[in-house]
Amino acid sequence: MAALLDHVRAGDSVVVVALGRSLSGVIRTVETLTSAGVLLRSLRQGIDYSTATGRMLAGIFDALAEYERALMHERAAAARAAARARGPNTGRPPKLTAARVRQVRVLRADGESIGELEAGFGVSRATVYRALDPAHPAGAPAGGVGAVGAVVAAPTERAAG
Repeated sequence: MAALLDHVRAGDSVVVVALGRSLSGVIRTVETLTSAGVLLRSLRQGIDYSTATGRMLAGIFDALAEYERALMHERAAAARAAARARGPNTGRPPKLTAARVRQVRVLRADGESIGELEAGFGVSRATVYRALDPAHPAGAPAGGVGAVGAVVAAPTERAAG
């Protein structure tokens, strides 16, 4: 298309076999060429865009393309709403449940090595370290893409009074 626009001048006629694969592609092609003052004729669609009938059909195609875009936006909005309704935990399920995170911590405190924890729980070294991380809430699962938990504040001591 860029090479064609470099060679044509206002008043030239361009005959094409097909304008595009989608309605929006056809509209873009027609708008690009007609804005450059080029007369356009499509063999596949049988439309001469330099005639009144051709311009009318171009207007109809433009309205249909706008309708197609509106439907696409509506479908995308519905898909986003459905994803929100399913909840925030999308993606891969966590490798360790909250109970197993607590087990990893207890076993590590009892002297179990990282390698033994990896083998015993069937998880990666990174998952074991994530479970042992004090910033990681004990009640939240460790590992997996959707395993983001809330930050748990440490209990504060009361002043004697």
